[in-house]
Amino acid sequence: MSKTVISYLENFCEEVTYKEFYRDIFPKGELEKKGVYEKGKYNGIAVSISDDKRIKRYTITDELDKLDEICEGDDFCLMSPISYIGKSRKSENARFLYALTIDLDGIKQKSVENGKIPSDNGYPIGIANLFYQFDGHGESNYLPLPTYIVSSGTGLHLYYVFKEPIPLFKNIVQQLEILKKRLTWQLWTQGVSELQDKVQYESLFQGFRIVGTKTKIGTRARAFLVDRGEKVDIQYLNEFVPEEYRVNHFVYKSNLTLEKAKEKYPEWYEKRIVQKQPKGSWICKRDLYDWWKRKIYDGAEEGHRYWCIMTLATYAIKCGISRKELEQDAMGMIEFLDKKSSDGNPFTVDDVLHALESYNDSYITYPIDTIVARTGIPIEKNKRNGRKQEIHLYLARRKKEDLKMIGELVKEGRPSKKEVVREYLKEHIEATKAEVIRETGLSKPTVYKYYEQIKQEILDIQKEIAQLSKEKSYWDNKLRGILQNPNQDAPYVRNDRKTVRHTIWEFDMKIKRLERQLEKKIED
Repeated sequence: MSKTVISYLENFCEEVTYKEFYRDIFPKGELEKKGVYEKGKYNGIAVSISDDKRIKRYTITDELDKLDEICEGDDFCLMSPISYIGKSRKSENARFLYALTIDLDGIKQKSVENGKIPSDNGYPIGIANLFYQFDGHGESNYLPLPTYIVSSGTGLHLYYVFKEPIPLFKNIVQQLEILKKRLTWQLWTQGVSELQDKVQYESLFQGFRIVGTKTKIGTRARAFLVDRGEKVDIQYLNEFVPEEYRVNHFVYKSNLTLEKAKEKYPEWYEKRIVQKQPKGSWICKRDLYDWWKRKIYDGAEEGHRYWCIMTLATYAIKCGISRKELEQDAMGMIEFLDKKSSDGNPFTVDDVLHALESYNDSYITYPIDTIVARTGIPIEKNKRNGRKQEIHLYLARRKKEDLKMIGELVKEGRPSKKEVVREYLKEHIEATKAEVIRETGLSKPTVYKYYEQIKQEILDIQKEIAQLSKEKSYWDNKLRGILQNPNQDAPYVRNDRKTVRHTIWEFDMKIKRLERQLEKKIED
């Protein structure tokens, strides 16, 4: 970080200590007290990594006393403004978000002529543009005013601290990710960063360098209160982004309680809650994990290195590899992957730690097509060993007959009554119960038993498909606009074209997955 950027923050903002900073993010009484279990209260989690690559995790309780120990050392330290249940920073353990944090790198500097502005680093025009556009200036009140700005060594972290913490339910997380991505783009591209053609988007669960700890350049991360340090809410942030990026469906809890889920979906409840099994997946032999390590050494390239390590973490989960072994393997790859760096783009411990956050069940069903696109490493899918379809089906039927011969239970025969109701409602979602009874020939008790549940399931999926299709249409239009740009070979155009196409592809995958779910038969 240049001296002039720090000087700008010192002149226009009030510096606060690390204790004041984190106490404002986690107000007193918000986190669990040390050694005291309190229902509905959780803890922060900090991670440090020493020069010899040893990783240590800290539980941050309401006293915040562990921060003293962390800030006294010289280790590389990360923490997100999130409370967690348990001791792992897995996304499914996240409970409340206390601040939306955006990383901003490559702050613009302007050369100074004739000593008009005395500085050995030039005038920090990037941060001047940033402050000018905050809350009421610049292009139509374009950038929201953060609560704090943290100098992290080579960049800035903008903290939008919430008035009230936000529960991290899945439906809310998806919307917040979209909002954060848009705000990140706006902050990087409005005359602030030299890297406006290489915007770096980060997860909502990203960890950030802890205020008061050592930075890459040997200084300490410092926190500055912006203006009056006012906290924000979602409504405020929504004002700065187009309609399609706003958090509109902001609910604080699911309409379906766990007790109702137990009654409504007993098989799911037994598997996921009682037995604590991960969602639809299977455990593989460690051969898959070892194979991917070889693929990284054979084919990893710059621009894909983060995704290669992230995929390694997902395969570690699939193969039952311990976190400790995964960390050792990933840290051991840093030197190899860093050799593929171009100027100014090193591969660091920070990159590895962020990628390892995918070591959780949320990524266990990560699609192969997405892995190929993001890692740049081709994966040949399993085939039918060259057999024609009719031969393949014949062998499948023979297997079914063999299973029946040895007494295995094999599902076959006519569809269940539940399937009949579902199939009819898929084609006639507006049909009344009476119409279903008349058209299917099923009895009144049978139709009444399944009608409401199945209709709601279909409507929920159709609603989600419609929402995704609406969002995808925005990116389709954006791509058409990019393709009309006459400078197709310009780096920023190529980057935008690639990013937008990948975004469209991700929407297509989500929609296809939901359509398959809609077509899937429900067993009685």
